[in-house]
Amino acid sequence: MSPKIIWTLGAALLVAALLPLERGWSRPPAPAGTFSSGPGLQGMQPLPAVEREVVRLTNAARQQHGLPSLTVDPTLTDVSRRHSMDMLRRHFFSHQNPEGLSLMERLPPAYASQIARSGENIWTGSGYSPAAPIALARMMLNTWMASPGHRGNILTPGFTRLGVGVASSGREIRATQIFVATSASSP
Repeated sequence: MSPKIIWTLGAALLVAALLPLERGWSRPPAPAGTFSSGPGLQGMQPLPAVEREVVRLTNAARQQHGLPSLTVDPTLTDVSRRHSMDMLRRHFFSHQNPEGLSLMERLPPAYASQIARSGENIWTGSGYSPAAPIALARMMLNTWMASPGHRGNILTPGFTRLGVGVASSGREIRATQIFVATSASSP
């Protein structure tokens, strides 16, 4: 049986997820009972080799479109990785966590105050081997590039920084990409 991407987004969430986030804009809180929670997953781990390959492929896609490479930002990487691990641990797939916190609300306040524009891509998959980082990263980037909104985040000219967090629990994978333009770098 070939691996399949499990898409759990509803139509409204899909539309909202594809739009880049602007400073000061937030989504309404998630409805109560939408997400299940549970104990931490055994064997959950970050996948830094996949993260590095996603960064490389993202910058290669930008360069193919005449855009500058994004700088990897340690704060964004940490927030991305935490969100991917949280989605695994608490069994949800959303740009908001079960408490209703969006990307801007998950960032440290001092960091968030410097952001002029942000965007976030998330990915979920089941049945993929974390031991094949290049293939896994290509699958993620191909999926995002095939979606107009996600592709838009990758190819936004004003974005200058990137954080990528990928985590697995066995063959269950979650990935988060965060893009930002700081107040000083935005057009």
